[in-house]
Amino acid sequence: MAVYTVLSPAELAEALAAFGLPPPERVVPEPKGYVNTNHHVWAGGRRWFLRLAEGRTEAEALHEAEVSRFLCEARYPAPRPVPAADGRPLAVVGGRPVLLFAFAPGEELAEAAVGPAACRRVGEQLGRLHEVGQAFPRERPNPFGPARVAAWLEALRADGGGDPEALAALPLLEEELALARSLPGAPRGLVHGDLFVDNVLWIGARVSFVLDWEMSCTEALAYDLGVALSAWCASAAGAFDPARAAALVAGYRAARRLEPETAAALLPFARFAALRFATSRLVALRAPDLGRARMPRKDWRPWRDRLLALRALGDAGLRGVAGLGGG
Repeated sequence: MAVYTVLSPAELAEALAAFGLPPPERVVPEPKGYVNTNHHVWAGGRRWFLRLAEGRTEAEALHEAEVSRFLCEARYPAPRPVPAADGRPLAVVGGRPVLLFAFAPGEELAEAAVGPAACRRVGEQLGRLHEVGQAFPRERPNPFGPARVAAWLEALRADGGGDPEALAALPLLEEELALARSLPGAPRGLVHGDLFVDNVLWIGARVSFVLDWEMSCTEALAYDLGVALSAWCASAAGAFDPARAAALVAGYRAARRLEPETAAALLPFARFAALRFATSRLVALRAPDLGRARMPRKDWRPWRDRLLALRALGDAGLRGVAGLGGG
């Protein structure tokens, strides 16, 4: 989430009218993230979440709406998309796709408050997603696969994004990219692709909603599990916490069977996930700085450090940390 485009009152009114709503009574921009322009809006006596898809095609935005609708129908805690007044899952305003979601109540968990109990519940939700997602009728290739990462690295080769520390990390990232070109075969299905701490809302100790499905795609389930382990179970310095990691995997296994093939592919896909997020954040530093009120900068170095930690752990080490045993 971010605020790339500052919408005028007239533009906001036009966007809401496309969904049969009156002009907003109140608007609060949402600056977090990188992919879209987002606003919390109050209109017609209710609160909504308005998303303007930036740099995405109508088909890509439609995929997000369809995933959210499918999950809601499966009683999975995803925000409910609101159809446009013409019945379509989205509207097009000013040449860009617009999505509207019902308000999703809950609070983000502070990074410092993430412990084994929260990780277990997140693992349960990830397992539920991978289970119900087997019935999702459409496929979408991962838009952030090795080819996209290769393009990002090509753009960074000249100067490391102007950061000497980034320039020094390029050989590491290039080496990982070479390995990522031959990722192992593993069970695939619908994945979230971005299951970070700030994409999960809580009411007390219960997960109330899992947010931000714009990166959802068809990918190895091991990739999603690798993203979650790194996002929820590793420190900013890259060290993995065995208690949190084992709890997350135990929660996953409580919701669905973790296939031996997924466990075997966990390390290479976790390493690729760390490469992908380190590189995308490096590339984001090259974009114009919109300021923290519209898009806070995110540090790429924690993902480099998680990559280094995963390399040091190796397959047996990661299995041990995650409570998967030796085989």
